[in-house]
Amino acid sequence: MAVSGLKTRQPTGRVPWPCILLEGDEKAGKSWSLAQFSASDRIGALYWIDLNEGAGDEYGAIPGANYQIIEHDGSYAQVLAAVQMVKAEARRAADAGEPPVVLGIDTGSAIWDGLKDWASGRAAKSARNRELLKRDPNAEITISQNLWNDAGARWRKLQTELLTFPGIVVVTARGKEVTEVDANGRPIEGQKTWSVQTHREFPYAATVWMRLRRGRRPLIVGARSVHVGIKPNDDPAKEVTDPAATGRLLEWLVFDALKCDPGTAHVRDLVSFHGGGLLDHERTEEARTGRSDRRDEPDVADLVARIGDAGNDDELREVWAEANRGAVLQVEVPTPGGSYTVAELIAARHEEFVEASMAAHPAGRRRAPAAAQAPAAVGESDRPAVAAGPPATSGEAAPANPLLEASPTPDDPRERRLTAARRGVLASLQNLGVTGEEIGARFGRPVEHVATKRLTALVREVIATQRAGLAGQQEIVA
Repeated sequence: MAVSGLKTRQPTGRVPWPCILLEGDEKAGKSWSLAQFSASDRIGALYWIDLNEGAGDEYGAIPGANYQIIEHDGSYAQVLAAVQMVKAEARRAADAGEPPVVLGIDTGSAIWDGLKDWASGRAAKSARNRELLKRDPNAEITISQNLWNDAGARWRKLQTELLTFPGIVVVTARGKEVTEVDANGRPIEGQKTWSVQTHREFPYAATVWMRLRRGRRPLIVGARSVHVGIKPNDDPAKEVTDPAATGRLLEWLVFDALKCDPGTAHVRDLVSFHGGGLLDHERTEEARTGRSDRRDEPDVADLVARIGDAGNDDELREVWAEANRGAVLQVEVPTPGGSYTVAELIAARHEEFVEASMAAHPAGRRRAPAAAQAPAAVGESDRPAVAAGPPATSGEAAPANPLLEASPTPDDPRERRLTAARRGVLASLQNLGVTGEEIGARFGRPVEHVATKRLTALVREVIATQRAGLAGQQEIVA
């Protein structure tokens, strides 16, 4: 029964154009299968994008192979542009009733590897990491979440072009068996898992996922299809045993197994979700309370001005705390010298204080610790005293902070959600030199079970301890 005012339609049951993930061992036949596919008389032109493989030229000698290699400089811009141009040609061919155009990318692993390198290269140019690498060229740099988001956004843009391609798409990828790791990244002895070297979303998004291994039959790991015979969550991966697949694996997969009919095939209907504007009840609530969506967030321009006006670490620490609460530590700020995050500006300002302090006490240059890279804007000793309480002042012991008490009981899950603020606090602890194991030892439970407010309290404690140590050293050498 139709619901009044609700727009609906019946499903068509038609098979869409497939996007195939073809992954597996090295030298297992992924590129060979793609070249063989070009010999099929059931497809039109096959366009081949070769990335870090170099097999395209030689495999043109396979009997019957007939494809075009797309020339490019390896950049994301040219690869994306090439995909979009082939997509336009595929649309023209489909509208004209011609055999389907095929786009082959060999290999998709190179695309995600390149995007990871792009994020790493951008991270190395940040003010904080530049200073870190200046002191230690082999130091491990931290790639902030906003850079990972940018790399992911580029992948998703390309992935959307592939999923809405009006023809057949084949993306090869490297796959291998690796040691399984626990939640903390430690290897689990004796446990292995299979890893596909591409963006983690792609196996979910692809129409069909096929694995090739040397000396074994091809394996259909999963398929979004009612014809392949693999029910989701019911049936295991299925070996290809049909003799008709021999020598024509991809042709068999597309036309025989998936039953894709070029005459009725269609582009998948992908409707991306987005937040959109405010709803009526949200506007009413905003008008009633007299606030805007961003009223609770600190003004970034004001924070930047306060960073420049700060006269000491105490004032700088207040700015960091406010930026951390508002989850704006990783917001990019354009400056005459380039774009920097709020955290990097705070760290740079703190280093000015440290340098000024060392200039005032020349004898302390040899003993004073290096300037901290933490966005908490404090000095850093060789190793933070994580287990120690806050330093005593005026000869009296500082009161115990209940947030720092150890307990094996996990905190409320709502207080442990991975928000931007929590990521900022964890990054601060990491930059202060505090490891996950030390946090777990301090609170008596894994860091994943510790509330964000407790981690924030720990940052303040480590900061206070390190500042006290730095002040003590400078008094000794003065």
